[in-house]
Amino acid sequence: MLMIKERRLSPRITVNLTAGETVGGKYFLPLVSDISPRSVRLESPAGLERPPSHQVMLELMLPGCPDIVRARCRVLREENHGFFKSRVLYFVNISPYHRQLINGYLKRCLGRQ
Repeated sequence: MLMIKERRLSPRITVNLTAGETVGGKYFLPLVSDISPRSVRLESPAGLERPPSHQVMLELMLPGCPDIVRARCRVLREENHGFFKSRVLYFVNISPYHRQLINGYLKRCLGRQ
């Protein structure tokens, strides 16, 4: 019997938020389509090219959270979906407090708090 292992280690929720993203000294405002405690998926127009970089600084304002979540991220993958480009970012350097804000937001969205 073949067992397929789920890649995700934590819950991921669909959201519709705006983030600030700094790549190679340039600032972008992509949409956040989903988030988990470890990563985030960003959507932006396909023609909006970013400087080549595997490191991204992310700023995220979560509804109901008192502070802006900031994290240094690594690009895991990029995919084109018609007019949009999807990028999955993994949180590489995030403070325990900011991770706690994300976890609290996820719990509220999942009805666990």
